[in-house]
Parts: sequence; C-alpha cells; structure tokens
Amino acid sequence: MGEAAGVAVDRNGHVFVFHRPGRGFDPSAATKLTEPAVLKIDAESGKLIAAWGANMFLVPHGITIDADNNVFLTDVGLQQVFKFTHDGKLLLTLGEPRVGGWDASHFNQPTDTAIRPDGSFYVSDGYVNSRVAYFDRQGKWLSEWGRKGSAEGAFSNPHGLVLLPGGKGVLVADRENKRLQLFDPRGTFMRQWTGEKDAQTTGRIFCVDADAAGFLYLGIRRADYDIEHTGFLKLDRNWNIVASIGFGKPGHPRFNAVHDIAVGPDGSIYVAETRTKRVVKLRLVK
Repeated sequence: MGEAAGVAVDRNGHVFVFHRPGRGFDPSAATKLTEPAVLKIDAESGKLIAAWGANMFLVPHGITIDADNNVFLTDVGLQQVFKFTHDGKLLLTLGEPRVGGWDASHFNQPTDTAIRPDGSFYVSDGYVNSRVAYFDRQGKWLSEWGRKGSAEGAFSNPHGLVLLPGGKGVLVADRENKRLQLFDPRGTFMRQWTGEKDAQTTGRIFCVDADAAGFLYLGIRRADYDIEHTGFLKLDRNWNIVASIGFGKPGHPRFNAVHDIAVGPDGSIYVAETRTKRVVKLRLVK
C-alpha cells in the first residue's frame, strides 16, 4: 500500500482505502498513478477484494461512501472532486483538471466530502481556499461559507468533513486551527471544540467521523513524527472526551501521521496513516 490518505466503510461493511502508490503528498505531481488507487478490502481478514483507479489520479486525498454505495473522491493534484459507482464507473466530475481557483467550478486542493441523505453534498476546499462548498446531487453549486482565518466560521485548512446523524449539522476538522467546528446545513456556525483542557491531546485535528449514536471520533496530530501526541479521541454527544487512544500511552497502539478515520457499522474504527502506509483496525473495549 502507498500512503493511506483516506478510509471509508461501505454499507456492506467493506473497507475502502484511497492511497498513493509510489507517491507522497506532492500537489505539483504531473504524472498519474499507474497502479489502482482505490482498494476494497474485507474487514475481517484484511484481504483485497477489488482495486480500481489506475491511471486516473495524481494525489489521492479524501474518500466518502454514500447510502447508495457510490464513492466520492478528492484529488489535491487534479484539483477535482469525483463521484464513482461502487465498482469504479465515473458518474460525476467537478473542477477543472490541474487548475486551482475559487468559484463555482474550481477548487484549490480539495480535501474531503460529506453527502446528505438527498444526495446533495459538501466539499471541504481545502489546503488553499479554506472554504466549504455545497452542491446538489447533480453537482450544481448551491452555496458556500468560510474564508482564511481563525475567527468563528473561518478555516485554516478544513481537512475533514462529516454529517451528524440525520444530516442535522456539518462537522469540519479545521486542521491548522486545531479545532472542530459545527455548522447547521446552511453553513451557520453553531459551536466549536478545541480540546484545550487536555494538553496531551491538543493538536491539529486531521479528521472526524461520527457513529449512528452521535459519538464523535477525532484524529489528532500535534506535529509530524510526534508519536507521543498522535492518536484519536472519542467524544460523547456533549463533546466530552470519553476515550483517548494512542498518544504514547503504555499499552496503547502507537500511531504516526494519522490522516483519516472511519467508523464501521459494527463499531470498528479504521485509522488511515500516510507515513506508515497502513490502516489500523480497532474496537474500543468497555
């Protein structure tokens, strides 16, 4: 496996990984990856079931799977967002290939997507633009919010997205601002979480996911190569920390370069890491 940039779980419980075979994070890359960038993996055995996406992507980043098992992908090198069928047939492309911009038809290093029950979707955009854009199910631009900054509603690299159960709110992992922000479906700021009460787990929030009960899972990295301050947190519905995994604790898994996180329907947690080029499967023990 190359750098594991994104991980998601389909409605059948299979694990999908969007990885970078033979390439690191290089937004200036000009040659498409010749190996399949999308891997479908059996969640129990870890065996490869299927692979697709060869000669299609430059710098894979985010992956999300909707209720119909369609696969949404972001590529920070191509400056595009894609929607595919479960087996890799292209359904929708947004953005102009390798042209960055800020308008209804361009992105600048988009990072992730979140899909509403009606098929409309949000795009976190991203390393450069620092906004969230909203599109209907056909890919028509509807609205956007955000700007570069640290005020409420602003971003410094919105790196991960997830909807609260029922689509009642949009959670944004505001990476370089080291916080999680919650917005209503129209983009109105509601609240934020920074983790400042726990110095060990304070750091850049790379990714976020939510389970059906409304618990949140956050991937944290203070700095690259900093294993002692890298791991993930579980927050309850009041955003209190109820579990802290990794962060150099004795007896805990050791993480390096956590980049994405996904919670399966059975409660299993999948953590994708870029530097170690792996996905770790865990189950929290009560």
